Amino acid sequence: MTTLNEKEKRDFATQVAVITEQNAQQLIDAGFDPATRVGGLRSKITEADEAEGRQKDAQAAALDATKASNEALASMYADASAFVKLIEGLLGKDNSLVRKLKQLRS
Repeated sequence: MTTLNEKEKRDFATQVAVITEQNAQQLIDAGFDPATRVGGLRSKITEADEAEGRQKDAQAAALDATKASNEALASMYADASAFVKLIEGLLGKDNSLVRKLKQLRS
């Protein structure tokens, strides 16, 4: 059996439910009423669809959080760099504190 991707698995389950419903009488005549089983499958299809929606929401939130984190990091680094430049302006570039602060980037 081939490996199916997510979309193919969803389509498979939906098609099984639809085709079984369309052919329910044939199964009933053979002694099996598929209604309960199809109902359970439909519940699982709904559950999987809702879980995928939550997953997509979480992915979007993660992208937003990453963007916010990167922006905060850039702002922090720019502020620290400006602070070092301020100290350099006050003490001069040959001052030992300035050299020590500039070495932190290495």
